[in-house]
Amino acid sequence: MLTVNGIRAIYGGVVLGLSDVSLKLEEGKVVALLGANGSGKSTTLKSISGMLRTEDGKLSEGSIELDGKRIDRLAPERIARLGVCHVLQGISVFPQLSTEENLLMGAYLRQDRKNVDQDMDGVYRYFPNLPALRRRKAGYLSGGEQQMLVIGRALLTRPRFMLLDEPSLGLAPGIIGEIFSILKTICRESNTSLLVAEQNTAAVLEIADYGYVLQNGRTAYEGKSGQLEGDRVKKFYLGLGESGTFISYHDKA
Repeated sequence: MLTVNGIRAIYGGVVLGLSDVSLKLEEGKVVALLGANGSGKSTTLKSISGMLRTEDGKLSEGSIELDGKRIDRLAPERIARLGVCHVLQGISVFPQLSTEENLLMGAYLRQDRKNVDQDMDGVYRYFPNLPALRRRKAGYLSGGEQQMLVIGRALLTRPRFMLLDEPSLGLAPGIIGEIFSILKTICRESNTSLLVAEQNTAAVLEIADYGYVLQNGRTAYEGKSGQLEGDRVKKFYLGLGESGTFISYHDKA
């Protein structure tokens, strides 16, 4: 289990987006992290993966634990070796490398070549569009193809916990549905836990087991995915469509 316990990040006397965030992520579960821009979603993920460092190299308050042991004072590479993989906001590929070369970068530190080949086959099974593109430079892929590539590359690290920051950003509605469906399959088949920070609440709640709503750097509300579709959460945290219904990616198609 990965747990975040009342974390607060301050640098130079300024709060860095987090004032009191708590959540937990169990193995084999999908958890949604919801909230508007500036609510602290990305900062929370960066705190977990070790990318956020304050003046003294640690969080100002609170703790982050993996299997009961603190990891919030570890370097990002050590956290990654423990099985926590962070897929950053915005599509980040090596544009001059081929699709397959990009995927292999995820397995750069692995020595088990036979298992790498098996995991590569697994990525191609999850994303059947990629095998035909394996020799194409990643910079020439579409936005949806690049997002699939980034997620596939993360899978080559064999993560226990995957942190995904706005995976739907900039993608067409149909591609969003396809990618989120694949994420749910990955979680179910590989027992990889997913913490997904998203503003496309309808898409992520369709696959999530549980969710947390952040507001002004605090955990404002939490519950099972069905509970987070209630009127109270829609009105005060997630927003309503003009008809009073929840806006989904299907509505935007």
